[in-house]
Amino acid sequence: MTRTLPIERFPERTLPRLVVSAARRAPAKTFLRHLAPGAPAAPVRALTFADFATGVWRAAAFLRSAGVRAGERLLMLAANSPEWQMLSLGAQALRAEPAAVFDSLAAEPVQGIARRVRPRLAFVGSPAQWAKLAPVAPELAAAGLAAVVCPEPLEPSAVPAGLRTATLDEVFSGEGLELEALEALARAAGEEEPYLLVFTSGTTGRPKGVRIPQRAMVHAIDGGHLAVARGPDDVGLHFLPFAHIAGHAQFDLALAETHGLVMISRREDIERGLSFGPTYLFSVPLVYEKIRAAVEARVAGLPRPLSALAHAAVAAAARVRVDGSRLARDRVLTRVADRLVGKAVRARLGGNVRGLFAGGAPAAPALFRFFEALGIPFVELYGMSETAGLISSNLFSGERRPGSAGVPTPDHELRFAPDGELLLRGPLLLSGYLEREDEAGAFTEDGFFRTGDLARLDAEGFLRVEGRKKSLLVLSTGKKVTPEPIELAIGSAAPFQGAVLLGEGRPFVSAAVFVAAEETARLVAAGKDVAEELLQRAREACRGFSDYERPRRLVVIPGAPQDHPMLVTPTLKVKREALLAFLGPAVADLYAAREGRA
Repeated sequence: MTRTLPIERFPERTLPRLVVSAARRAPAKTFLRHLAPGAPAAPVRALTFADFATGVWRAAAFLRSAGVRAGERLLMLAANSPEWQMLSLGAQALRAEPAAVFDSLAAEPVQGIARRVRPRLAFVGSPAQWAKLAPVAPELAAAGLAAVVCPEPLEPSAVPAGLRTATLDEVFSGEGLELEALEALARAAGEEEPYLLVFTSGTTGRPKGVRIPQRAMVHAIDGGHLAVARGPDDVGLHFLPFAHIAGHAQFDLALAETHGLVMISRREDIERGLSFGPTYLFSVPLVYEKIRAAVEARVAGLPRPLSALAHAAVAAAARVRVDGSRLARDRVLTRVADRLVGKAVRARLGGNVRGLFAGGAPAAPALFRFFEALGIPFVELYGMSETAGLISSNLFSGERRPGSAGVPTPDHELRFAPDGELLLRGPLLLSGYLEREDEAGAFTEDGFFRTGDLARLDAEGFLRVEGRKKSLLVLSTGKKVTPEPIELAIGSAAPFQGAVLLGEGRPFVSAAVFVAAEETARLVAAGKDVAEELLQRAREACRGFSDYERPRRLVVIPGAPQDHPMLVTPTLKVKREALLAFLGPAVADLYAAREGRA
């Protein structure tokens, strides 16, 4: 069965033109509420679409005065803010290329990326961010760096002589809106001009610099428009970083549709952002897992009969709303679930949420069933940096499937290699990589992009992504194991906070699991063997898999993956090679003794 996402094209085909269009259609409407980091009393700044367009024009005027020209690059090393996007879009209007870098990166990787980018201008979020670049600033200046923008003044001693500096106040001071001038610049920038240079997560090596053109991003929001069914009355909570393509997808769709965003700069402020009553969230699944865990902990704290009723009611509601059960008992329990659990979840999400959108990593089917059971649509999308963030999506106002990546956009031509790798061709693809060597083997001879993902279309036309080709484990028995679905099943079950399968070239599968230190301490206090106790729970969590795919040994790592910065990428994906180095002899120890019970 062949099916694709419904498409409705935006008339403007570059982002700078969409800025102008939004300012003309809804000049006085609030676009952004930016919550400054900090306590609940920290300032909230509101910008209309006209205000935002004014900022883009002023950014473009400043960049031009700083010598930024078509084909040159900006290095963007800062947390999310309206000014981040104003500078980025101002650069795009000049046909320059913004390069987004995670501000959470340490100095060494930041310096390495900066050397590769060779920026004309750097935007840093604070003097502390500039301190990461300062040691290589003379080298960057010799390579073309002419100016640095920072919200606060930089110490002159930290800046090489001759390098211009400016604060955000200096950049954005000036005359009022010159929409015609901005429009003239925007009209000169075509669909193949730069949109963004973004870096991959680097789970298997050096992050690749992905060059995304205007054409790809506009096609991505074309594909998302009807799939996510957001409109001018919506208000989204925005917190995914602009160094991640998903953060741009949400921002650009809001701009094109003229709906509002509550923007926060750090995840610690999510609760504060929810107090503004957004109608939807777009997040990686980890945030939703934390919400589910908090609610389930609250339910577990209820008196035993009420707690048992709540669990039974949510399970029944999932059978009704996900599986289509018509049993009278299930329908009654669904109403109980709405009152006992659903009401609390909606209140926790701010009271107005109409839908949750997930991307950036696969979501566990159990997570999908939890929110759908409570009548909150859970819409999973799938894409990657090289496809401007979109390959396929489930439908907010239509069919959704647990564990599914949804249906593909018609802007991709799909086929599958003999080994199951998904291949794509079409207008959402990158224009190339920053370095030519990264393009080697990235495309087939007839122009299909090799995603590296093993996938298939099911009988109903939904895309099922089964794992990364590079992650495939080949056991010494000849059996092949795709680890991601099993890791997801374990990581989404209590008390696990993440899992990585091991076993390449070994006779059976083991796993490294992340578990809160207080949980392991509780097991020790109860006189239990931690690894053995958790192994049974892990095997139970993946009981739907074949026996050879289920782990027979465990190594337990205290805490969550994000508690070990050296093991994760900025998007919190575990780096397998770093994990193996971290575990060292512990991996060999798993296989040295006589094989444990299955």
